[in-house]
Amino acid sequence: MSQLEHFPVVIIGAGIGGLTLGAFLRRLDIPFVILERAAVLTPAGAGISLAPNCLRSLEQLGLLPYIEARSQELLGIKVYRGHDSWGTIDFGLAKSWFGYNVHSVERHDFHRALYEAAGGTETVRLGRAVEDVIDEENGKSAVHVKCADGTMVTADVVVGADGIRSATRRALAKASGLDATNTITFTGRVHMSGYTKPLEHLSNTDLGMGHWVLYDDATFTTWPCQDNRQWFIGVKRADLAPGETPDRSVWKGATPDTVNDVYGGRFHPFGKNGTVKAVVDEAERVVASNVFEETDFPRMAKGRVALLGDAAHSMTSFFGQGACQAIEDATVLADHVAAFLQGNRSALESYARIRERRAKEVADFSSAYARLHTAKLPLGTGPLSRYLIYRWAPSSAWMWYLQWLYGHQPVSKALDARRAAQPGGK
Repeated sequence: MSQLEHFPVVIIGAGIGGLTLGAFLRRLDIPFVILERAAVLTPAGAGISLAPNCLRSLEQLGLLPYIEARSQELLGIKVYRGHDSWGTIDFGLAKSWFGYNVHSVERHDFHRALYEAAGGTETVRLGRAVEDVIDEENGKSAVHVKCADGTMVTADVVVGADGIRSATRRALAKASGLDATNTITFTGRVHMSGYTKPLEHLSNTDLGMGHWVLYDDATFTTWPCQDNRQWFIGVKRADLAPGETPDRSVWKGATPDTVNDVYGGRFHPFGKNGTVKAVVDEAERVVASNVFEETDFPRMAKGRVALLGDAAHSMTSFFGQGACQAIEDATVLADHVAAFLQGNRSALESYARIRERRAKEVADFSSAYARLHTAKLPLGTGPLSRYLIYRWAPSSAWMWYLQWLYGHQPVSKALDARRAAQPGGK
């Protein structure tokens, strides 16, 4: 029998979290491989929000200039209730409060930058769908990672960054004597999103302006992207038969008509004729998906296996924190993987303790904010609560509240120390 290929670290999943971890490990000179189930990396999703809480770590990786050159800073959010304006939230204040503004960028463009930062084809192996992770409790042999094609690799540490239906998480549950299923639930909401061409009828004064448009039965959001492109997201209740529960996230064959059938005739201030359809018809890409969220938060590490991102704490996309939390996870985990490989056997458990509480807080906030934004609060208080906050809360109050979220900006201490020790301290 031939000897199995061995790596100090195996990362399962080449999504945003897995690639961010790879980029940090690469700069720490820790050998790794990323196993990705997809045979080809194709454009997925529409846009992505990069908030201040993840931008500091991305700056540490040297990616901030790339992001700034290809994104649009969020300067304000105009809120509408139907045609009625409720005013503008000055999100440009974020830079003075937190050091960075929120940036909106095309998801695939950002993913490609992370892919290159993590080593590209040198470190990422496509078409490797992982189906099992075997970590013997005595720790005498390496962790075994088995792929669906029959190949197997071994590692000192395995990280599951394989998304909302994580095979790594199922393997951990099975090893712990638990039900080997992912504990996610359908929220009852459908998101329809897309990324447009530059809207040529807009001007420089429109750059950086997002919109929350609130209808009686749905909401429609646009986030500003480079050159007056718009990343739009429509949210509505799912139309399901009694007892029906969807088992997959992404719809197949979504088109602009899919979105326009729901929103097309409704008001949007950036539509050339004042309609959502005028925005959606400029879309270069459209995605529709059922929205799931976590119901039971597992331990984020057990033995020599750790989880990050949606594999551990999937959350609704309200307030755009899913990717940001995966980046936070990867930043913190990089240091703890380095410590583990240097002999600190409790390092992964330490990572879990640090990140579990933070992830739970953000996921709970995301879920609560979804209820506020859609006016679905208990005892019928949603419409009034939403009106009072969106219409009357000053922009500075938003910044003050968001300190717990945006003010938390982890970096890799190991990478800082490594650079300080180099000639010139860089």
